[in-house]
Amino acid sequence: MQTLRQIDPVITFRNSQGDSVRGTLTNHQRHSLVMEIYNPYSIVQVSEVLRDVTVRAGDRTIYKGNAVVVSMLNTGLMALVSVTLTDDWSEFNAIRGDLSRVEAEAKTFVEEWNARFRISRSYQVAISEARTFLSETSRWADQADMSDVLPRDAQGRIREDIFYELATPIMQKGKEYLVWLEEEAKLIDVEDSVAHRNFAQTALHPLLLRAPFVYRTFAKPMGYAGDYEMVNQMLSDPRQGNSTYFQIINTMFIRCIVAQAHRNRIDILVGYLNKAAERAQREQRDISILNVGCGPAVEIQRFIAQHPHPERLMFKLMDFSEETLAYTRSCIEKSCQAHGKQVQVEYIHESVHQLLKRASKKDDPLDAQAQFDFVYCAGLFDYLSDKVCSRLLQYFVSRSNVGGSVLVTNVHSSNPERHGMEHLLEWHLIYRDEAQLESVLPHNRENTRLYTDDTGANIFAEFQVTAGA
Repeated sequence: MQTLRQIDPVITFRNSQGDSVRGTLTNHQRHSLVMEIYNPYSIVQVSEVLRDVTVRAGDRTIYKGNAVVVSMLNTGLMALVSVTLTDDWSEFNAIRGDLSRVEAEAKTFVEEWNARFRISRSYQVAISEARTFLSETSRWADQADMSDVLPRDAQGRIREDIFYELATPIMQKGKEYLVWLEEEAKLIDVEDSVAHRNFAQTALHPLLLRAPFVYRTFAKPMGYAGDYEMVNQMLSDPRQGNSTYFQIINTMFIRCIVAQAHRNRIDILVGYLNKAAERAQREQRDISILNVGCGPAVEIQRFIAQHPHPERLMFKLMDFSEETLAYTRSCIEKSCQAHGKQVQVEYIHESVHQLLKRASKKDDPLDAQAQFDFVYCAGLFDYLSDKVCSRLLQYFVSRSNVGGSVLVTNVHSSNPERHGMEHLLEWHLIYRDEAQLESVLPHNRENTRLYTDDTGANIFAEFQVTAGA
């Protein structure tokens, strides 16, 4: 592999919004690199897929492919971004025309293997045993699929009650292996984590990725984790997959703590909307609500279905994905039609980073006079730096009426499945505990509440806006 002096320092890529971005390479390994991005608006976020990442040595391209953002440190005008490369380096492109360098490249490869690809023996054992168990389970479940003695449902699947009788012990054992992986992964130094993640994925992905939820979480086809279809998978029938084995795998992962915390979060948000509707009824006026990073807005769909008078709430839903907004619009319209109700909804296509950039230039995409009684942002803070979260909260306050409420969420730093998510799914989050989340909250607030859902994996911060915003 080339040294940093041989490799050009300028890296180019496209973020999930299609913007072309330049970065400066500061460190690299065969499966990862670190770069500096000079932009005050942090135009990338954790777990985002970067496309067409290009690294060059002179006039030769030695890497062109995708990468997943693993971590990000925002230092002001510059963000230090660490990524995992999902394709292979092409060092031989860089030595084309100088065959005397072939042996040196081979020796460099072996030296790097010895220096950087040291996999913990206990980690290897955990992964090896997990692979053996999953492989044997796959063969055993295939027999169940071929059996003519197990009752079937109308879709030809094993009847639901029988499925869970055979799946539950397997999922319990699978969970034991995931806990074992978690314990081993905690012991891995940061500089060795990429090699260990690659080892785990190479061994286990052939036995996991055909489960739809596992695949979507890892592949991130929309360019980021937590897209609307991934949310739908967490909320729908967990028995997804083209065989009993992959239905078991899919169900096991959808029962993870973070997925359950997301389901709990929907319930809490419905309660938040019910509180807004109660205020509208009490004050006999319409209540304005802003939802930033709305996703599929399942909580609004449920609120429409459950509340007798949702028409008093006026929603502005903001998301950076046009596809997501189109899907959300369709779902809300269907919910209104199904229950014979009406709500006022405006859909705004805008990213958080562009929103903050435009707001700083007095070019806010929202109407100049628009002020809100309730503002909420559920799911974005897991991927945004402290600086961006703080600026976003200040923006929420500036667009809120005095006495209005703001609610934000974050996955708690105590998440017991953090390392498994990272090692198997490349699902990286920015975790915060109560003190860390409170540290980004604005000063002009009162009646602050910080609480978690029943799993303890999702932390909520809710406060009222005071004068002086």
